[in-house]
Amino acid sequence: MNNRLRLVYSAAAIILAILMSSPAADAFQNKSPSGLYEVNSIAFKIDGATPKDVYREVLQTAETPARFWTYVYNTIYKKLGSMPEYFDPILFDGDVIRLRQYLKDHGYSHAVVDTTLSFDNESKRVDLTISIRENRRSVIDTLKILGVDSLAPEVQKEIFDGMLVKQGDPYVKDVLEQEQLRALRIFLNNGYTTAGIDGVTATTYYSTDNWTVTFPYRPGKRYVFGDVEMSSNQDDVDSTIVFRQLDFVPGEIYNENKKVESEQNLNRIGIFESAKIESQNPVDTAAPPFIPIRILLRSRDLQEVTPELLVDDENNAFNTGLGVGYNNRNFFGQARNLSARMRFRLQSVQDLNFSGAFKEGVNEPTLLTKSDLQMQMVQPYFFSNKLSASWTISAEYEKQKFYNLNTLRNRIGLTNKFATYTVGFADWNLERVGISNIDTTKVTRNDFSGTREKQFNSILTLTVQRDKTNDVFSPSLGFFHSVSVEEAGLIPKLLGSRGSGLPYAEYYKVSFLVRQYFSDGGTKSVVWALRLHAGAAQLYNPQNKEPVPPTRKFFAGGSGSIRGWKSRDLAAFGNPDQGGNVILEGNIETRISLFPRSGKLWIMNLDNLMGVMFIDYGNLWNGLAEIKGSSIAIAAGFGLRYETFVGPLRFDLGLRVYDPKGAPDRQWLFNRKLLTESFSVIHIGIGQAF
Repeated sequence: MNNRLRLVYSAAAIILAILMSSPAADAFQNKSPSGLYEVNSIAFKIDGATPKDVYREVLQTAETPARFWTYVYNTIYKKLGSMPEYFDPILFDGDVIRLRQYLKDHGYSHAVVDTTLSFDNESKRVDLTISIRENRRSVIDTLKILGVDSLAPEVQKEIFDGMLVKQGDPYVKDVLEQEQLRALRIFLNNGYTTAGIDGVTATTYYSTDNWTVTFPYRPGKRYVFGDVEMSSNQDDVDSTIVFRQLDFVPGEIYNENKKVESEQNLNRIGIFESAKIESQNPVDTAAPPFIPIRILLRSRDLQEVTPELLVDDENNAFNTGLGVGYNNRNFFGQARNLSARMRFRLQSVQDLNFSGAFKEGVNEPTLLTKSDLQMQMVQPYFFSNKLSASWTISAEYEKQKFYNLNTLRNRIGLTNKFATYTVGFADWNLERVGISNIDTTKVTRNDFSGTREKQFNSILTLTVQRDKTNDVFSPSLGFFHSVSVEEAGLIPKLLGSRGSGLPYAEYYKVSFLVRQYFSDGGTKSVVWALRLHAGAAQLYNPQNKEPVPPTRKFFAGGSGSIRGWKSRDLAAFGNPDQGGNVILEGNIETRISLFPRSGKLWIMNLDNLMGVMFIDYGNLWNGLAEIKGSSIAIAAGFGLRYETFVGPLRFDLGLRVYDPKGAPDRQWLFNRKLLTESFSVIHIGIGQAF
């Protein structure tokens, strides 16, 4: 049966339950009048160490939703509300059986489960109480691993060193199954592709109440990789490109992980629409026995020109624009990628004064734009199939509220995949930054641009990222960690020359970003999302007063930052738009599916609609010495998300809960008038805030 009961139970089902000899049926027989009863509450009384929520997850019987949602369901529109949950004695008896089995599977062989049902005949509601006495928990006192004596020593060591089950541990059936799967994965990654197990046996002895567990493995033969056959939709695919992306060679011990990693390598280089590596039937008659490999490839068009419709969240604002791009995916062979792009974007579209833009044109202060021209060449195989190199030349023009930026950039980058979820980046940027039209009434010139309006910087950056989120667009489980270290000025200083004669900054910069996601059992009905971002930049040469360039400063406020403020609108100093050298940002967000399993309402899929509540905190400073608790801003608010194939459409309303730059009697939200002095900000975007 489904977890949520439908209003379809007949009198026959109730009669059947009455006839059953069980606690729930007896209680229903003695106390239940005719009709259906809503489940008002489910309470647990636990005599033991297991949390109540663990047992609640075992139940299929559910409490009826809040009165508001059942009212909407019954009187307004069923797909917008939630149906009441009615008591089913058969289902509840099944819950009791499931609880007892859960306890047994977790070592509580002598646990006792009792139930109490309290019916309210007038309101037609029932309260359920489940009492659990866990008693003594059994442990594994004997552990046997059979059939591994013939394995290679390194395989035996891997099996025994990482065992999830140990002598003296509490008996947990799920852990035994996980250990079995772990061992079979080890076999598969060490050539024993036909390995199996004759069934885990677990025996308990009433004299001790403890368990003897036996894992009887059958490793079978040990296989190696056989010959590799390649099949492609284009005959001119260079086989060298393919074979150098493989992490294995014929004759090497078969390893399933290496096969999967090789498939990822092929898909990552960009010239294939799809690449799949298949294992063929093993050949047992050879010595050693081997497994032939077949690679199936579907190539992309090697050259294409594509128009682009741009929608992004750069600068933590909603930006739209147009672009055009050219790709040559096999430039002079070797899967070398040459691309060129020209793009134009309107930034912070939601804040644009359209009538002013029509009248004033580019002089309109709210008209913020960014144009760029970029050419890039990527070498996917650079000494190894885990290391790629890129060379990028770009020119950018950016119009902000109080200044314009002209940036010429030459970038050489290296990208290395250290492990399945870990990637490292090394970049060397030569940047010529020109600042013009500076409004000195709004921007502190010395802190922003230094003694002159141009800088020529040599910047080295090292970044390590570890991404174990479960979804690119809308993660609900996992984490993302990133650490970055940046240095500017070392190479010009070593060369003993300022090259172009332009001043350059000498600074170091450290930043990190942590994102963490939790959800209820892996579903997206309720998702908790946490984010922490911090960084600091510091000049290290007292004789060189050139500030950190504007392109490398931190900015706060906006849809992916502190949402009580607009983009680049938050700082502990005078003008936030000039950027700062120290940042601290934290976000806590709850994403709740508003209408789970509700189907469609006209053209809208209600399952894709989520509500969001959030709290943001942090600020921007010019130096570490300026940080103090009273300068940390706090925002809170709510929003909506609608999932699409390109990520969720986003609408957020942020309120300034605590504004450190406000008047002393107006800093906190409760000191202000909610409607006229709430300082609310609306954010529109695509993709999650983080």
